[in-house]
Amino acid sequence: MLRDGSMWKRIFSGLYLVHAALLVVAAFGFFKFWGRTRFWLPKYIHVMAGIAFLIMFWAMSMAPADAPVNRWGVISRFLFSLALPAIVYLFFIVYGGQHAAFRTSVAIHAPCPFCGDPVAAQPITSSEATSTSRFIEQQCPHCGHELHN
Repeated sequence: MLRDGSMWKRIFSGLYLVHAALLVVAAFGFFKFWGRTRFWLPKYIHVMAGIAFLIMFWAMSMAPADAPVNRWGVISRFLFSLALPAIVYLFFIVYGGQHAAFRTSVAIHAPCPFCGDPVAAQPITSSEATSTSRFIEQQCPHCGHELHN
């Protein structure tokens, strides 16, 4: 066993890499869900992100000349100012915006034609009288069969 603590540094750096890989996989799954639900960001979120950018850019311009953010001039202040709008978007998407929109867009549950378990569906209109419902999922989450709309 190493006494200088390098073993613990290796373990924690490995856990850091696993954590980063899980975040990347989760992000891909989240964007897949975003595309499947056809979600878009409301205008007020863009306004909030714009205000956050202006506040952050103003705060960066007030930094002293020897601050690390001023090392590369205006470009570094601009890029660092994008952090706060990114946080605004992240919190809106992760903490409820997309999931709440998805839950409210789903009005009914229709039985899966293969297993009979309820699957999220949207109600039909009179022009779509040929089918009983439009399934939101492409596959049944219970039995895995492909659902046709």
